[in-house]
Amino acid sequence: MNNTQEQIHFTVNIVLGSDDEANFTYSIDGKKVTGGGVVRTETAGIYSLDEATIQNGFLFTGATITDVNKETPCAQDFSYEVSDSGRTITIIDTDKNPGTACLVFNVECNGKAYKSADPQVENEEIL
Repeated sequence: MNNTQEQIHFTVNIVLGSDDEANFTYSIDGKKVTGGGVVRTETAGIYSLDEATIQNGFLFTGATITDVNKETPCAQDFSYEVSDSGRTITIIDTDKNPGTACLVFNVECNGKAYKSADPQVENEEIL
């Protein structure tokens, strides 16, 4: 059992822009933060949609995690799990390899798929 897993809870608000793009805003304890940048070693980032977003019909369908730099692959360190009928997604980072990964959230609203802008997640080497 892994007791070192730190949990960071994000609240996610999604609003459709005039360009029909989904605009994601992230906050922790009511304070705005950048998307995925704080996922650290052996961390679970728990992203929950806020009430307004759920009322508008948005639900998480998954995440796309890819390597930014092929020389330092770390995307395989990340996994995700959608729960609470699509209202919550948990991103888990085992942090076995240093590097930077692109984390894109996949959501759906009234049958149409949308993606978040890419918050980059960095795996830092433990010294």
